[in-house]
Amino acid sequence: MLRMGEMLGRRGSKETAREGSGSGVPPPALETRPARRGRRPWYRREHPLLLMVPTLALLTLIVLVPLAVVILTSFMNITESNIAHWLAAPFTWLKNYASALTGPNVLGVSALQSIWISLAFSLITTAVGTPIAFLAALTVHHRSRGRTAIRSIYLIPYAIPCFVTAILARIIFLNQTGLLDVVLSDLHIASRNTYWLIGPNAFWAMTITDIWASWPLIYLLLLAGLAAIPKEQLEAAIIDGTSTWQRLRYVVIPRLTGVYSLAVLLSTFNHFGNFTLPYVMFGGVPPTSADTLPVNIYFRAFSSFDFGVASATAIITILVLGIPGLIYMRTTRLAENPMKAA
Repeated sequence: MLRMGEMLGRRGSKETAREGSGSGVPPPALETRPARRGRRPWYRREHPLLLMVPTLALLTLIVLVPLAVVILTSFMNITESNIAHWLAAPFTWLKNYASALTGPNVLGVSALQSIWISLAFSLITTAVGTPIAFLAALTVHHRSRGRTAIRSIYLIPYAIPCFVTAILARIIFLNQTGLLDVVLSDLHIASRNTYWLIGPNAFWAMTITDIWASWPLIYLLLLAGLAAIPKEQLEAAIIDGTSTWQRLRYVVIPRLTGVYSLAVLLSTFNHFGNFTLPYVMFGGVPPTSADTLPVNIYFRAFSSFDFGVASATAIITILVLGIPGLIYMRTTRLAENPMKAA
C-alpha cells in the first residue's frame, strides 16, 4: 500500500507540472548564485577627486608657483643687472630680510616702519568703520518703507572702484581749493593751508578716505548675521518685556560674535594690503607718512630694482597677515569644540 501511494504521488506531481507548463505559469526557478562581475578598468571607475584636478591645477599655477618663486628670490641677490639669469644669482640667505627691515627704500622708509604705518592704518580704519557698519545694518534690518533704496545707497561707496575713489579723494583734499579745505575754512575750524596730501596729514587723509570706501563690506556681513538670528528669540525677548537696548545687548550682539570677528579680520586684511588707494591718491609718490607696506614693496622692486629685498618684504607681509589668520582659525575651532581647550 505504501508503495502504491508513492507511485500515485509521483504521478500526481508530474501531472501538476505538465498542467502548470501548459497553463503558461512558469515553474519555480531554482536558486542560483549571482554571476560574478569582473572588475572595471581604472579609466571607467568613478573618481570624485578627479573633479578637483582643474581647480588644483589653476591654484598651483596662479598661487603656489609664484609663491615658490618669491620665496626663492627672497634669499638671492637679484637686481636689474642679473635678472635675465636670476637662477644663477648668488644666495644672500637672510641678508635681504635684514635689509628690508632696517634699510630704507627710495622714499626713506624701511619695511619695519611701513609695517607700523600699515597696522595703524588698518586698525584705525576698521575700528571706526565697524560701528558705522553696525548702525547702518540695524537701520535696514527691519521691514520699512524705502528700505531697498536705503540699502542701495549704503552700497555706493563699495561699488565705486578704488582708483576712482582715490582720484575723487585727491580732488577733495587739494590744498586751498579742495572741498574739505573750503568747508573747514568757512566753518572756522581749520585754514585752507592744511596740506592734506603732503606731510603727516596725508596719513589721516588716506585713513578717512578708506573708512568711507570700505565700511559697506562690514555692513554686508553684519546684515547677513542679523538675518540669521531666529525671530523666535526676539519675540520671546519682547514678550518678557525687555527694552530695545536689552534685546540688542543680550540677544543680537552675542549672536553676531562670530560674524563680527570675521568681518573685523577681513576688513583688516583688506586695508593692510591696499596698494591702489595710496599710490593713486598721492600721484604715484606718496609721502613717508602714507608709505604702506605694499607701496614699500613696489618702490623696492620697480624703483630700486632690488628684487631680492622686495621679495623678502613680500614674505614678511605674508607672515604678518598670517598670524591673525591663524589666531582666528584657532579661536574658531576652540569655539566649535570646547573639549579641545581643556
